[in-house]
This record gives sequence, C-alpha cells and structure tokens, in this order.
Amino acid sequence: MTDTRLSFRPATSADKNAIIAMINALADIDKMPHLDEDKQRRLFRDAFERRCFEVILAEWEGRPVGYAAFYEGYSTFEAAPTFFIDDLFVLPEYRGRHVGYELFRTCIREAKRRDCGRMEWLVLEGNQPAFGFYDHLNAKKLKSWVPYRLNRSDIEKMA
Repeated sequence: MTDTRLSFRPATSADKNAIIAMINALADIDKMPHLDEDKQRRLFRDAFERRCFEVILAEWEGRPVGYAAFYEGYSTFEAAPTFFIDDLFVLPEYRGRHVGYELFRTCIREAKRRDCGRMEWLVLEGNQPAFGFYDHLNAKKLKSWVPYRLNRSDIEKMA
C-alpha cells in the first residue's frame, strides 16, 4: 500500500526551481556538470512550450522529492509507441521509502494508458543501486543492442 504522504502529479513550469535542483542533485551523483542558464532555458522551453518531453513529480507531504522525465518514441516492430524514461531520480534522503518504486509504477501506468508497446530506459554502468532496483523488478537487460550517440558538436560538424 502506498504511503499517503506520497503523491504524484505532472510538473508545470511553476516547478522550475524544484526540477532544476533535482537535476543538479542527479548531476552531482553522476559526476556531471550542473545545468547552466542556457540549458535551463532550453529545458523549460522544450518541456513546457515545445512539449518534447514530460515530467512527473513525486511529492512527499507536498514537497518535490523525485521526478521522472519521459517522452514517447515509436517502435515500428511493435507498431506502438515506446515510453522512454530519460531520468528517474529520488533525492537520497527519501530513498528507502518506496518513492522510486511508486514513481516507476506511475510511469508503467502512464505507458499502459498511452497503449505503449514497451518501456525503455538506460542505466549508467557504475550505477549498481539502479541495476539492483531494476533486476528486482525483473526488467530485462538488453544485450543485443549497443547504444550510439552523436553529441551536439558532432551534429554541427556533420550537418
């Protein structure tokens, strides 16, 4: 049973400071740089004006303590949308209270509501707690797919 102190809702542009704080907290854990002002501006334009992705907030007694950022892709082989989680993060002091589990389940329910054929996400190699979390949920590690990436500078050079 879910703790009544825990709730979930779609983020709005009014949640900017909470979202930035949590993204930067995740960046600290992943040893990545914080979002500068230009990235913050693009992030909120893309989320709330262009609607490129969405954010679900997890709140503990009304305080934002976690988030999931996601978007839809499409699988031609499934002939259905793919629900892709870009980030799923819970502040360290709220871990162990099932916030991450319930946030993940909220994403599952949203994928089902959207009639998605699958749900996917990536995990950094060194994130052992995440591997344990997803293994416990019987999520399947993809072994036959290798991720590739072109960064913005690569795109600029090749365009």
